[in-house]
Amino acid sequence: MRSPLGIGFVWIAIQLYAAAPDNVEQATARFERSLAKVPEPLRSGFRALAEKALQRHRPLLAQTFSEQPAPAKPAGPRVDPASTPAGAAITRKLDQLTHIPNDADRAKFAIGLASDIRALPAGFGKVLLAWNLRVETTYEGDLGQDALVAVAGTYADALKGCPSADMYVDFAGLVRYEHVRATVEDSALDAALALLELRERIHEEGDFSLAALDGKGYSLSGLRGKVVLLNFWATSCAPCRKEMQDMEKLYREFSGKGLVVLAVSDDKRETIDKFVANKRYTFPILLDPERKAYGDFDIEGIPKTFVFDREGALAAQAIDMRTEAQFRSMLKAAGLE
Repeated sequence: MRSPLGIGFVWIAIQLYAAAPDNVEQATARFERSLAKVPEPLRSGFRALAEKALQRHRPLLAQTFSEQPAPAKPAGPRVDPASTPAGAAITRKLDQLTHIPNDADRAKFAIGLASDIRALPAGFGKVLLAWNLRVETTYEGDLGQDALVAVAGTYADALKGCPSADMYVDFAGLVRYEHVRATVEDSALDAALALLELRERIHEEGDFSLAALDGKGYSLSGLRGKVVLLNFWATSCAPCRKEMQDMEKLYREFSGKGLVVLAVSDDKRETIDKFVANKRYTFPILLDPERKAYGDFDIEGIPKTFVFDREGALAAQAIDMRTEAQFRSMLKAAGLE
């Protein structure tokens, strides 16, 4: 694995988008090539993630990655990041971060935490703390690029020698979808970015047919020619509820220009009915009790948003809650402003 050098994240991400493969087969081939310089056990971890991503829609391609690799050396025990005095102090600060109401103050606090975590000795505990900081920084609100850069730099430093492909994919999401500026060159990051690209091509092929609260049916394939903002949410998710107000505002503003907002939930019908009773949402709320769309789009955490352009290409996606300004940026990527 190459050690961090001096190449900007944004440069890497833009290059991937600029020369994006046209289909799943090309993306699969690119991902395979990206594994050439990735050491074990990371390579096996990435192959397993690719197999999982392809299995639902492209089982034959998934077999490409189903071969049993040579046994890898064990990664070692996972430790409690709070098991040391320094780790415990940072864990307490992470809890404090969640309770700071102002985004500007949260950003300053997050930058300080990033410095604290970076000063820790290498180990999986450090990786977990960096991951937790990433989650708290992106989960709700907009802390700005300075905070994201600090968090990304710490995350990159913590990942040196980390055997977890999942952690690299999480980090790659920060790079690709938050457009973070920082510096790193790492073969595992290249593979993680290629895997995200593969998932995007799979999502473009995905489709569903779901009913809205009013009984009308919707499918992605039936919305070609429209810009589609596809959002996954739940009534129990506070950030989901918060961003729905901005989604409604944007839907009212852009629906005449071809924007369709689809809010998909796996909640029970009666739960959703109770939640929206006193709301004035005019965009369709779709019911997915069997989690078909959730499965098609690999939804493991919410809120999650995808924006498709008029040709059905995935123009942007978000890993956590978006503000109105961030939603507007996503719509702009699909040609709507």
